[in-house]
Amino acid sequence: METLLSPQPLFSAIALSAVVAVIAYGLVRSLPRARARMSRQQPITGLTRTDNPYDAILAKAELLLTYAADNGMEVGETERRAIYNFRLTDKKDQNADTVDALYLAYTKLSRAVTPRTAESINETSRERNRGVQKYRKIALVLSLFVIPFSVLSFVSAAMSDKIGKEIDNGNSLILQLRDGLGPNFAGDKGKLNDYDVIMKTQQLSTTMRALHETGIQISYTLFGLMPPTPPDPKPISPGLANIPETITKMIPDFQSLRQFGQTGRDLVAVIYGAISTCILPVFYALLGVCAKLLGQFEQQIRTRTYVQSEANSAHFVVAAIAGGVVGLFNNFTLGQSASISPLAIAFLIGFSVDVFLSFLDTLSQSFLRRSDTEPRSKPVPANA
Repeated sequence: METLLSPQPLFSAIALSAVVAVIAYGLVRSLPRARARMSRQQPITGLTRTDNPYDAILAKAELLLTYAADNGMEVGETERRAIYNFRLTDKKDQNADTVDALYLAYTKLSRAVTPRTAESINETSRERNRGVQKYRKIALVLSLFVIPFSVLSFVSAAMSDKIGKEIDNGNSLILQLRDGLGPNFAGDKGKLNDYDVIMKTQQLSTTMRALHETGIQISYTLFGLMPPTPPDPKPISPGLANIPETITKMIPDFQSLRQFGQTGRDLVAVIYGAISTCILPVFYALLGVCAKLLGQFEQQIRTRTYVQSEANSAHFVVAAIAGGVVGLFNNFTLGQSASISPLAIAFLIGFSVDVFLSFLDTLSQSFLRRSDTEPRSKPVPANA
């Protein structure tokens, strides 16, 4: 009789899920704090702390003027002189006219270099942008978890399917031998030397060896949770002189191997089923956000328009929620034969969080419109 699955792998899967959830929560919570620290540590280049409240505007205007000069943008003489005059004028000699001229020059320069700003030019001028480096580290940490467990899930699922086929094949061979040879596999002595009986006996021996090897291989992916490995299947005697005795001795060994292999399949279903359904979709969605943001950052740094934004942390939260929900569904069918896995959907949702939010908003509005247009039943008047 087959033994029931031990609760130990279930507890291990739950513990692993809890650890990964804590790690994901820590990553999400650390994003806004790290960004706030970097924003405080990255002042505009050339800006020093002084008592003059207009020095910040002056530093930004000079930065925009330098960028315009480096890129051959035409800047009016009035704007240039307004910046020079404010820089060369002592604080005690500054008045409303010089301040107003500075602000006007800064406004015109900002309009000339749009969509670039002083903050984006300063941020993209750094040799190593801290914001980009941070998201690269997050993507690296996620990849260190996603890639190994994705490979293990794929390999273990393939070996589990192989074990299932080997078990079915062995059961079928035993039933065919029993049906052809009768009770104790010796009911019809005239068929003992048939080619078909000899071939099926050899196939049963081959299936048992394959089941033993596959069971050992799948145990490597289950972190030592497999039961003790059964002994190697005994080789069949040369020439198969006594087929009934050979088959009778093979059946107990096959039953032990079948129980061993089925236990491995159950462990794979519990452990990697939990990882593939509850954990990997979340991390694939977060990895999709990292891929999208890093791609945007590369384009923005090239065009000198990169500025850190708090919206990035919101993308991570939405992607984590969407990834957790997507993992509850099976493969998504795109057509009559094409389908896409939940992990791929989770990555795409993380890569296109805005599209996903727009889809949810459209879907909710359609439900609201439908509920408003449905006719409501009129109350039936009571009989007088």
